[in-house]
Amino acid sequence: MITSPDNEKLKTVRKLRQKKHREALGLFVTEGEDLMEAGLAAGRVPKALLVHPDAGIEGEPVEPALLDAVSALGSGTRVIGLWRSVWAEQAGETCVFLDAVSDPGNVGTIIRTVDALLEATVVLGPGTADPFSPNAVRASMGSIFSQPVLKAGIEATPQPRIAMVAGGGDRPEAHAAPVTICLGSEREGVSGPVLKQCGAVWTIPLRADGPESLNVAAAAAIACERISSPPSKQGSQDHQ
Repeated sequence: MITSPDNEKLKTVRKLRQKKHREALGLFVTEGEDLMEAGLAAGRVPKALLVHPDAGIEGEPVEPALLDAVSALGSGTRVIGLWRSVWAEQAGETCVFLDAVSDPGNVGTIIRTVDALLEATVVLGPGTADPFSPNAVRASMGSIFSQPVLKAGIEATPQPRIAMVAGGGDRPEAHAAPVTICLGSEREGVSGPVLKQCGAVWTIPLRADGPESLNVAAAAAIACERISSPPSKQGSQDHQ
């Protein structure tokens, strides 16, 4: 059992709160059994599983007070996993491009949304939040394991490209792959240079008395729903 706060694995967990250490070590942290199970279900092998001694989980037991001390959750945790960061090697024929989407919770939610709705690659453009940050990992609900993301510029994505904008665009219509959906930052929207690379723009119509805009993750869900699903997933839905 780990009984010292100076244990190297506990030190690594603390380091991985910072992006520079995640990038240098090529590792990220998960907390909780759901994320651990998602990683294992995706065929990933954890570098380490640090567990509460009474959790009944196979791993390296840690004195409860020490496990709570390195947890980023206010309520503590029963298991902390250390995992290798896995990135996509290239863009697929359908992509969702994130242009400086800086909120990690939104990034994680979009990864989860794409995983649920499309056979697609999430491409992180410059200025986009780290998908392996604790908030992004939690928001992905495990899809960070089954939906590897690509870090690249807009030029790496397939055409045609469609930009999601707050106003002035066409109503989203059904569209088949190949296609790239481009989503911009929460404040600024899709940047000028990326917009120039898009052949079309979509705007989600909002009711007159409602809010002026949608959260970027909500916009992503609506846009993804308009893209044709792979035949295998359509077939499974037809039989439900």
